[in-house]
Amino acid sequence: MDKYLFFTDGDTIDAAADMACYPLSSFLGFSVDASDAVSVAMKFVSAVTGPGATTEIDTVSLVITSAKHKKVIESITKAINAASFDDNSGLIVVCDALNSVFADSDITGCAITHDS
Repeated sequence: MDKYLFFTDGDTIDAAADMACYPLSSFLGFSVDASDAVSVAMKFVSAVTGPGATTEIDTVSLVITSAKHKKVIESITKAINAASFDDNSGLIVVCDALNSVFADSDITGCAITHDS
């Protein structure tokens, strides 16, 4: 059974970029966007593949407290390593802005960009 990374951007879930749930095996890594942002790169889940896709990588840009990149990345890594299947979910909530649930207290929101 795979673990899954879960994200919502805080809007009502009524469009493709409002929510994303990726298998952990799709995780590619973290990068810094700005002093208050960390991107999570994932293998795409969009319907467009091959020549029609631009990068075949989806990104989730996490809005964070300024200069807390390392702390946020450590918390997400700990959540991934601690997740178990005891509750039968394997779901790791990284940023559920809709319900104010975050893997770290310094995450305040996110924006989901699907490859197109």
